[in-house]
Amino acid sequence: MEKKKDQDYPFPGNWSRLHKMIQEADASGERQRIEPILWDWYQTIPGDPFIFMEIFQCAMERPDDPETLEKLQELVTIQMAEAEEPASGGLQIAQYFIMRDQPFEAAYWIHQYLDWQDKKDTVNTQADQVLQVLKMTEFPAAIAKLKRTLTRGSTGEQIEALQHVHFNIDSVLDNVLHELLVSDRPKLVKLIVLEKAFAELSDIAWTDEGSMHEMTKDDAAQQIETWEKTVLSLQKSVEGDEIGTQLLMNYMYTHYPYVPASKEEVEVALIQAKQAILHDEPVDGLASAILEADLRFTQSLLD
Repeated sequence: MEKKKDQDYPFPGNWSRLHKMIQEADASGERQRIEPILWDWYQTIPGDPFIFMEIFQCAMERPDDPETLEKLQELVTIQMAEAEEPASGGLQIAQYFIMRDQPFEAAYWIHQYLDWQDKKDTVNTQADQVLQVLKMTEFPAAIAKLKRTLTRGSTGEQIEALQHVHFNIDSVLDNVLHELLVSDRPKLVKLIVLEKAFAELSDIAWTDEGSMHEMTKDDAAQQIETWEKTVLSLQKSVEGDEIGTQLLMNYMYTHYPYVPASKEEVEVALIQAKQAILHDEPVDGLASAILEADLRFTQSLLD
């Protein structure tokens, strides 16, 4: 095992050296001294679960330090993006989100950890206990605050609040999110929840401009792949053009996850819509639909 680790940890020495260094620092009460070295290793092997845990432990020895949250944010962001199995550090990631007063994110990562634990056939009863305490102590107020924001908050405040919600972590929260998806609300507000629904639910139902849509997760994945490829291709035609880019993205997000027209038709209509804006000219057809979508998105941002 140690020989394998020596091969996996080539910088700035090997696994044996790293492990010995950590043990010596712990024994002398000087863990802070090795944190910069651990960061050097982590930058070289981003997402490594062992080094992630060790740096996290270093940071948590000074929870009141103003720089701690900033360092943890960098650490957690890298781990979520780079780790082969980010869920293995789910408890630490959850702890970070608890410190950021984001209980829904914390619960989501505990769930991720519990799922990972089941697959690895390991047991950590602490995770379940933390989840139950979190749901009893933090969720009622957090869900009430979310409901108030969705009822009285500005569009910006609603979007910010919805950044950190997840499905399948609480039945009451699920009801709030499902109601939002089928309610008569601007697509701009629904977008982030719709994206999470496609990622986290097996069956998704939502409304767009009064029409009901239903889709399975597999069908959604295919639709989204087509949508993303189309948008990526269209973005090349408006590269460096702020007006064209805004018109394109607002139109495509209005119809997400569907592609409403062919790439060629949208390209032509984008040119017509932009000319209509610059020269105050009337347009019809697809160009008109693009301008209407842009107007709706802009008005939603101002609400």
